[in-house]
This record gives sequence, structure tokens and C-alpha cells, in this order.
Amino acid sequence: MESLDPQTLKALADLGPVALWLLAVGFFSPLVIAVIQQSGWSPRKQAIVAFLFYVVVATVTAYLSGIFSTAGVIVALLVIFVTAGNSYKLLWKPTGVAPAIQAATPIGSNQGKHEA
Repeated sequence: MESLDPQTLKALADLGPVALWLLAVGFFSPLVIAVIQQSGWSPRKQAIVAFLFYVVVATVTAYLSGIFSTAGVIVALLVIFVTAGNSYKLLWKPTGVAPAIQAATPIGSNQGKHEA
């Protein structure tokens, strides 16, 4: 892995705070989605919930960042979606962090209830 040389640091800084914020939001979004999603859901339902989450987060981020327009929301959505997908696939899933959060946060289940 290469170190961050001055040219790389300048390129990152040139992205600007909005782009860096979008990357950070995308990077950590899978952890929030893991709280919402349930392991018993179909892959289709999980994908739809994740995508809707990304649309909401991108819209709010675009609004708060001052880039609220159709193009701004689309760019925000794409950056968050690609970053989230990669961070999930390459970090959060293989390390077991996202699946552990998903298993520990069952919503609307019978966990803790005794069946008669």
C-alpha cells in the first residue's frame, strides 16, 4: 500500500469538503443499514431498503451541503452508493462487522419472548 504523498493529499483536498463528506457518509452507511435490515428479509427487499436509504441520505446531504438540485442529488447518490457498496463488500462484510450488527439488532422479532 502506498503512503499518502503530498500530491495525493492535494488531490484529496481538491475534492472539497462536500465530496469528502459524501465519501465518509457512503463509507459508514452500511453500518446504519445493518441496523435497519433484517437477515430474514429476501435479498431483493434488503437491496430496496438499502437503495431507499441511500436516496434519502443523498438528498439530505445534498440539501445540507448546498448542492440541492437534480444533478446534485444524483451525484451525491452515485458517490454514496458506490462508496457504500465497496466499503460493505471489501470491509464491513468480510470482517463480520455488518453481519454482527444485523444479527444483534432484530427489529420486530420475537427475540427475548418465550413461545407457549
